[in-house]
Amino acid sequence: MIIIRSPRFWLPLSIILLLLSGSFIVPAFFPELLEPGPPYLKDEKGMIIADPPYSMEEMKPLGSDKLGRNLFYLLLAGAKYTLLSAVIIALLRMMGGFMFGTLYAFLPQWARQFIKGVGDTFNFIPLAIVAFVLLTPLQLAFQAEAMSSFRFLVIEILVIAIIMIPSLGMYIGEEMKDYLKNDFVSVSRQIGATKFHLIKRHLRPQFSRNAIVMFSEQTSQTLYLLIQLGVLHICLGGLRIEEFGIMEHVPEYFSYTNEWAATMSINIRQVFLYTWLVMTPLAFFAVSIYCINEITRFLKEVLLEDKLPVNKKKHDVSQSPLPSSKLEEPFAFTHQPHSKEEAQ
Repeated sequence: MIIIRSPRFWLPLSIILLLLSGSFIVPAFFPELLEPGPPYLKDEKGMIIADPPYSMEEMKPLGSDKLGRNLFYLLLAGAKYTLLSAVIIALLRMMGGFMFGTLYAFLPQWARQFIKGVGDTFNFIPLAIVAFVLLTPLQLAFQAEAMSSFRFLVIEILVIAIIMIPSLGMYIGEEMKDYLKNDFVSVSRQIGATKFHLIKRHLRPQFSRNAIVMFSEQTSQTLYLLIQLGVLHICLGGLRIEEFGIMEHVPEYFSYTNEWAATMSINIRQVFLYTWLVMTPLAFFAVSIYCINEITRFLKEVLLEDKLPVNKKKHDVSQSPLPSSKLEEPFAFTHQPHSKEEAQ
């Protein structure tokens, strides 16, 4: 299959798989890499020259956080929460979107107009704001230790997936509705085809390829949404607040999962002092989104636009000119000479 053999597919996918593999390997086999670093650094004369967070020159390769932990290994360990959560959210959204879209396509016109009007109204509200309003009470409950980090993570995935389903479902439903207007579908209906038959024989084969491309697109869009939620301090697995002030209120955020949006969120107030604390997780996001977008672009060319490389031999045969007799209308009433005498 051309998809499996193409480096355009495997190269970006390999980067994603390497991040995921390292995310499981580092905590399991090298837990010491995630432990806090030295409280300060000294020069050759024993003078203190730096304290956490360390810069990229002081702690290779990407510096450290405010606890002295190596930022590269920290983000590598949190990759599984960010990437796998994005994949699960995209998968749930695809499943819900196609169910919603199939139901939407067979609704009467007045019902579709009502749903579309309500959906278009909510399209002006950013999904990040909707998720922020829904998840903030749960975030407060988590900080009060009313639920565990894993439970909060599962609820966040479900909430983010659910709020993203209606817009995708209406888009898929509109595409299905237009496809059902084709003549061959109308003929199937006239000879007694049921809705189940139309879904099984017409809609499912037509939209199966689109689903693969859409899944890749939804994964990328989910990563964008996680960045926006991170700015609002809504992160996968929740954030803990610890007080570091003695005479004043000095709260500090910490994450159990160390996922990328959380790492960016807990350091966003220090973006002008320690730029790498925010830019490094954003760089991980950027690389992942770029790889997924490249996979999406390739799948779209192969599955939807049919830009497949053709074997040269087969191409030559298929493109070779046919005899003139083959090009004529097979049912035309023209008399062809079968001998020289008849030709004369």
